[in-house]
Amino acid sequence: MSDASSSNTDWESQWLFTEEELLQTPSVLDGISPETEREQRSKGCNFITQLGIQLKLPQLTLATASTYLHRFYMQNSLKRHHYYETAATALFLATKVEENMRKFGEIVAACVRAAQKNLKMEVHRDDKEFWRWKDCILNKEEYLLESICFDVTVEVPYNHLLNYTAKLGVQTRPLMRTAWTFLNDAQLTMLCILYPPRTIAAAALYCAAKHCNIEFPDQDGKPWWEIIGVKIKEIKKCCNYMALVYENNPLRGEDRPKYVTTPEGGPETTKTRQRAQSVGSPLPPSGSSAGKRPRDSTDILDSTEDSSLDRKRPKMEEMRNGGDPPPGGTKEKEEDEPQPAKGENPDLEEGEVDD
Repeated sequence: MSDASSSNTDWESQWLFTEEELLQTPSVLDGISPETEREQRSKGCNFITQLGIQLKLPQLTLATASTYLHRFYMQNSLKRHHYYETAATALFLATKVEENMRKFGEIVAACVRAAQKNLKMEVHRDDKEFWRWKDCILNKEEYLLESICFDVTVEVPYNHLLNYTAKLGVQTRPLMRTAWTFLNDAQLTMLCILYPPRTIAAAALYCAAKHCNIEFPDQDGKPWWEIIGVKIKEIKKCCNYMALVYENNPLRGEDRPKYVTTPEGGPETTKTRQRAQSVGSPLPPSGSSAGKRPRDSTDILDSTEDSSLDRKRPKMEEMRNGGDPPPGGTKEKEEDEPQPAKGENPDLEEGEVDD
């Protein structure tokens, strides 16, 4: 058992690097600044997302492709390999590894549309761009495999997130959507080569709990992070890196939510943990104030804003996943419409008398 666990640790650590090592990548040694490298990697991952939308691929396949891209650039320079070409090849490989195959012609056509930034563009097989992208993907696939040492096995954090929420018994829709949003945003960063997937999933759960104001109850006197087997310090470090990098991400819109840094020192008491003496649900009863806590400066949303603005601000998951606006327009119209008085017949026109 110990040998298996140690080999699993070695396998994970093969593609995990420190922040200092990320300042000595082949791209940085080629004269590209770390900020520019992060930006170009992010654009490559965004290109993968655009292809995935056109091809209707699941999120797990896109996460696998993004991981291939980040691993590739730990061995190669962005000056010699354009991030669009690497992203297209990584996605082509991920569709085969994850068994979500698409016709090769459809993948090539999607690359042409995404590169031209015209998703409605008609692409024909005899077009020059079609053949250029086709040759590029086929020629680059073998080099990509060599660069990642033919290690195509990728463990993504989405499965860990589902396991954690099931283990803690907190699979509420707002919590799940917010945590899923964190994982989607994390694909634009280099978190996948800094922290293992279980730590990234725990960080997503931590941020989602603070955003949704949810506290996880203790089990057998243990806090929730010990139950899932992740150190709280590593969770906070992961959240802080996300806040630092994502705030400066050029792909982040002005209307996107903000990730706020969390102090790494000190005990974690009332942020996301519900003490063992409270054996009820981690969610407070509807219509009551029990279990609520005042927001502090470490919440995901800035607590210094006025509460009225908080009510008007769209939810994080709605902005990320394009959720529908909250209902209310029809209800207001019904409330404003005058109702007939008691005893009156609403079918009578003005001047008529009820028999």
